[in-house]
Amino acid sequence: MGITQLIDPFYIDISGERFRDKPTLGQLCWVPSPQPDVIPQVLEVQRADPTEHNITQFAIRNVRETDFQRRNELPLYRLRLRLNEELIVQKAKRRLSIVLQATNTIFDDIIFLLRSKGKKHLQQDCIFVLPIFSIEKTDHPKGFSPIMTARIKALMYNQFFYCPKTPSGMTQIEGVARLDRIQVVFPGHRASYNPLPIRLSDDAILILMGLLRTWLCIKGTSEDEKYLRDLRDLLKETLPD
Repeated sequence: MGITQLIDPFYIDISGERFRDKPTLGQLCWVPSPQPDVIPQVLEVQRADPTEHNITQFAIRNVRETDFQRRNELPLYRLRLRLNEELIVQKAKRRLSIVLQATNTIFDDIIFLLRSKGKKHLQQDCIFVLPIFSIEKTDHPKGFSPIMTARIKALMYNQFFYCPKTPSGMTQIEGVARLDRIQVVFPGHRASYNPLPIRLSDDAILILMGLLRTWLCIKGTSEDEKYLRDLRDLLKETLPD
């Protein structure tokens, strides 16, 4: 037994609500999701020929304590690095994700000022998403193990949220949304954010936000805390030995 037996429906169809116009809390989407390394990898790039700025040589290596203190180097074609910047290399995978935060405070009257000063990055239309990771299967042994999955379904991990398969006709991916992999996405381009016409139900969002508050050590209302605590007590009794 798990939260899927207590939440019905788990997903809501939003295909008739112009779902591509604006991200919605709990909406499913496809995004490129980077996999962070324990030790970041740096792409070290230099000119292969001092007289040619578009011919380079590079090496991938672990980041060093002496990095982010670049010397004045010859410029490279289409690559602008400040003296305190490096190129970080990460693996990435296209993952189904959940929109966690879909609105920012944007003031139109300051857009021109920021553009004139070259500070457009201080006011950007971005969202937070939770990438969904696979569960262990015969053809995918690196996913979440059966023991962990059972405990996740019983809400025993604050940083993990179980996601069952979506209804027929949608993407049939079962997995675990990881709060410890929250990432920023810019929804203006389909390559970086591809929304789907489906979202979590209000009951599922309520549990997800409760896990988030607990994981971040943010105190919620007494009713919300009691609701999550009662769910955990109920689901814990159903766990196999």
